[in-house]
Amino acid sequence: MCTVRRGDDAGEVLLVGGNGKVWRYEVANSGSTSSEQPEAMQMTPDAAAREMAGFSTAAISDALFRMGHKDRTMKPRIKPVDPGMRLFGPALTVHAYPGGTYASSLALKAVEEGEVIVMGVGGFVDNIMWGEIFSHMAAVAGCAGAVIDGSVRDIDGVLEIGFPLFAAGISPQAGTGDQLGEIDIPISCGGVVVNPGDFVYGDRLGVVVVPPEMAVETLEWSRQIVEKESRLLADLKAQLEERRQ
Repeated sequence: MCTVRRGDDAGEVLLVGGNGKVWRYEVANSGSTSSEQPEAMQMTPDAAAREMAGFSTAAISDALFRMGHKDRTMKPRIKPVDPGMRLFGPALTVHAYPGGTYASSLALKAVEEGEVIVMGVGGFVDNIMWGEIFSHMAAVAGCAGAVIDGSVRDIDGVLEIGFPLFAAGISPQAGTGDQLGEIDIPISCGGVVVNPGDFVYGDRLGVVVVPPEMAVETLEWSRQIVEKESRLLADLKAQLEERRQ
């Protein structure tokens, strides 16, 4: 589990993982006291990120678009192996080589509870990077899911345990086992640059990535979008119901 505590510097918040891994986030500070600050100023990136987990990736993607960030939504090739799957958590990033399942093993040794394994493979889908056994190992470690810009297999076994798995493709062909790969470095996955600790959201629509420093503002925009669209849809549904009578 991850915990949140204040850092040594003003406006600094620390997200501390179970084995001591620390992510440092900067939170805007208006200079006013805590009791005088608006909710957005008091909220930590972690709290904002967790609230956003209740929204669809469409709402979060729209929020980032409104903020001027059009490069935070992964390419449509990245989809869950089952439409009902959702995931959320800070990213454990993995740079992998095509078919090099060694990188998957590195990730499984390092992943902390609640983290999402995000693997950049460049969209190479001939050889798989993940399957049923890796999914079981990840679930045992408390991993919140995996996003892989490559192929996966053994889908029946993955569905059986409900492990949230998102991928660019599905193939029966085994990985190469090449001893290549790195973890906890900036990567590209699904066309999005992902840094260690970035917040990752996935549902049947796809995957969106929110850097911690954008979490609070993204939440505010997401709330506004959801509220506005909910009012509009309620009105349209009422009109539709009236038309059908």
